[in-house]
Amino acid sequence: MIVRVCKAVARSLPQPTVQRAFDFLNRLAAFQRRLLHGFAVSRLLRRWPDPGPGLVPLRRHGRFILANAASRFSAVEAAESNLRLVTAAAHAADIDFRLGEPGPDGTRTVSVDAADIPPMLEALARTAAARPVYVRFGAAHPPVLACDAPSLTGGESLTVFEYAAAGDLLLADERLGCTVVQRPAKARPAPVTVLNEPVDVVYTWVDGSDPEWARAKSEAWDRTHPGELHKFAANDERYRSHDELRYSLRSIDYFAPWVNRIFLVTAGQVPAWLNHEDPRIVMVDHRQIFADPSALPTFNSHAIEAQLHRIPGLSEHFLYLNDDVFLGRPVRPELFFHGNGVTKFFFSDQRIVPGAPDAGDLPVDSAAKRNRALMEERFGRTVEFKFKHAPHAQRVSTLTKLAEDFAVDHAATTAARFRSPGDISIPSSLAHHYGYAIGAAVPADIAYRYCDIGAPLAHLKLLRLLHQRDADVFCLNEVGGTGVDPQKQDVMVQRFLQSYYPVPSSFERDS
Repeated sequence: MIVRVCKAVARSLPQPTVQRAFDFLNRLAAFQRRLLHGFAVSRLLRRWPDPGPGLVPLRRHGRFILANAASRFSAVEAAESNLRLVTAAAHAADIDFRLGEPGPDGTRTVSVDAADIPPMLEALARTAAARPVYVRFGAAHPPVLACDAPSLTGGESLTVFEYAAAGDLLLADERLGCTVVQRPAKARPAPVTVLNEPVDVVYTWVDGSDPEWARAKSEAWDRTHPGELHKFAANDERYRSHDELRYSLRSIDYFAPWVNRIFLVTAGQVPAWLNHEDPRIVMVDHRQIFADPSALPTFNSHAIEAQLHRIPGLSEHFLYLNDDVFLGRPVRPELFFHGNGVTKFFFSDQRIVPGAPDAGDLPVDSAAKRNRALMEERFGRTVEFKFKHAPHAQRVSTLTKLAEDFAVDHAATTAARFRSPGDISIPSSLAHHYGYAIGAAVPADIAYRYCDIGAPLAHLKLLRLLHQRDADVFCLNEVGGTGVDPQKQDVMVQRFLQSYYPVPSSFERDS
């Protein structure tokens, strides 16, 4: 009842008023928490009487810790920093150590003799004297500062790490730590549930504000026949940018250090802010993946997606993301892949519209209908549901086989310059149905949120998402035709994304 009343009031108030009320309540709650736990913070800061601007106290698992204030952040770099801490301590104490292979989460293991654990802890205490380095002895014990660790004893392993935060957002903790184990320690094989292969990420992106691209699109659209295509086959909202790619990449760098490489597929365009010299970023021009150059230029996302398996150097296992899809918290490869390489997909509760595809359908609906028809023809089975706008787990081998089995429809989709009634949508839909039919994909669950940023209560959904942070993945979609003021919408989305991902990633140029 209270929730319904609050929603009714929120609908009747201007968005800025709702935002201020929401912010006030959260600031009040935060003030109460700080007041209640001020004594605990003061005790912690006795160890660092003047922490300076580079350190901030945060509450973690019922205790206060000191975290480095991040001005930029990369989970990969944080894990490497923790590894350097351990190896520096080992060198300082003249300890012989062996470096293990990176784990599925990107972290590393260092093995030493059992007798070297105490001098290792003493060396850590010395080398980290001016830094809030923490040590954790097994999962059952809370972390302690490295300066206190030499007086303690633990089990057969310990994890060394630093916390990092941006404001109240904790970015790095023990999950990115370096684990020290005793020798002789056999290399522990990865569990069968964990994918032990590299996973790449693929984005398709377009700069809709590029005048040369816009002119080519307009000329191509003028050559189409009236009524041949739906008005949403190339509506402006599809190409409007709220700088989503920047923040989607931040979500990868914050929350998925296990990602191998990131392929950005564009029409020869490069975001001005992108650090494309980062070794994990690979730029891919449409001309590199379209076997038939006469199909270019194309303004059809279905056509571009149909060529992803042709990306040079792409790993067998990869995630396909639109730039309006974001990771909401730390995730692991097992969320998207089984240990044997079988991909996972996530059904929506939205059903595919009945009937055959025609020009009156939304492009997403006509493609879903065509996908359904192909599955019925090929396997004698029908499909009912669409899929969530989440990262789509893919295998190159599955996409290659699909292109061979549905060669005619695949070629027709590739040749269509705009989204057309005869299109098939491959990585976001057909590949999942097809993979399920041949035993290469299975349905799964994911903590997911969807927000149409043109909806009347979009700002409330964004506020709830920001303060709860309970989604593995979320999507900020723009359907189009809602009549929302583009400037107000842009301010709303930018404010949300900057709050959710407050500091630059390693994929951005220095400003």
